[in-house]
Amino acid sequence: MFEVIYKYLTIVFLIVLIGLLSFTAYLFVVNEVNLDTIFLHKIAGVLLLVVTFIHILIRRKKLKKLTKQFFNIFRGKKVTLDNDMDLLLHMLENKSIKELSSIFNLKEKELNEIFTKNSISYTSNTQILKEVAKQNSYRTFPLIVEIIKYKSI
Repeated sequence: MFEVIYKYLTIVFLIVLIGLLSFTAYLFVVNEVNLDTIFLHKIAGVLLLVVTFIHILIRRKKLKKLTKQFFNIFRGKKVTLDNDMDLLLHMLENKSIKELSSIFNLKEKELNEIFTKNSISYTSNTQILKEVAKQNSYRTFPLIVEIIKYKSI
């Protein structure tokens, strides 16, 4: 919960502060410079630096990982940006219904039961999961989750 609030507030602060900096910079360009404009510009700049510093402090592990990956590109080392869920999705989305039942050690009848229970239809057991998801206005990952939930029971 904290992470969602933090991310949202960070985005709002960044938009407001960048907007304020842009507006005061515009006032400088059109020669409407006064003490209030200079003060607002300085405050917005300092607050932008503070928000950025706090963001870097909280996300320092992510920054460290990104920095390592950045330098690995120049060293010629392998860099993978995919997380485990992306790899799972990529591996399964082009599998047919028949292949999925084999992968998850399910009978096609059981897989059909899972899909029927979730109001998901498909035309044949050779149809791939990505097509089934698109046909039912679903994303692919929730379909995989339903199969895994069924297997965990």
